[in-house]
Amino acid sequence: MSEANIFAFLNLGLEGIKPQAGFFMPLLVGHLLGDFPLQPASWVDERRRGVWRSSRLYLHALVSGLLAGLAACLTAGTWRVAWVCPLVFLTHALLDGVKSHVADTVRAFLLDQLAHLIVLAALAWLLVGSGEAPVNGHSALWPLAACFLVLWWAAGIFIEKATSRWRGQLGVKDRERLQDAGLWIGRLERMLIFLFVLLQRYEAIGFLVAAKSVFRLGEVTRADERNEAEYILVGTMASFLIAILTGIAFRLWIS
Repeated sequence: MSEANIFAFLNLGLEGIKPQAGFFMPLLVGHLLGDFPLQPASWVDERRRGVWRSSRLYLHALVSGLLAGLAACLTAGTWRVAWVCPLVFLTHALLDGVKSHVADTVRAFLLDQLAHLIVLAALAWLLVGSGEAPVNGHSALWPLAACFLVLWWAAGIFIEKATSRWRGQLGVKDRERLQDAGLWIGRLERMLIFLFVLLQRYEAIGFLVAAKSVFRLGEVTRADERNEAEYILVGTMASFLIAILTGIAFRLWIS
């Protein structure tokens, strides 16, 4: 089966949810914007210390609610859907408060994000059920913005949590160097791979994988640097996989 036929087949599953999807994607952009670039690490730390008593918990939930309400209103072209704001505020505060009671693991991160996505999907369904139409919801800019936020911010946080057990095996100097350079290297390589997928230049992805493996070959063969090299390669493979899947999802969404 050709790539075009595969995308056509998968796109059939989206036909029945186009109105809901028109609301979901703008809500997703608002969620990603509020949960990552607009949530400083200091807010997360204070929330985990104070939980329900933390003012940052409710401030973050308010930001998320306002962004969701704004996204819904822009999509519907009316302020009648501003009721989304208090609903997102309440659910976001509840979910983040519960999350603050458990260990900060990759599993907790994924479950928390899944719960938020379920809430957004339910809201999109309610918006369509209320008789509103996503007037401005089917622009390719919404999924493109969502992909950028995932690749630039969310993916890095996920990979950091997923590889934390290996990070503890690195020396102090290695961790400091990785913190400074690894973040930006990961962001740039994910954006490159996303671009390669959109251009259907998959051979360029293979070249990028090979080039980075060659750069790290010397460190892998030296016992004193093997932990750092293997840690970086694990993170690289995870970063590449996320970027490839994001690129495929974007092409499917707009096809």
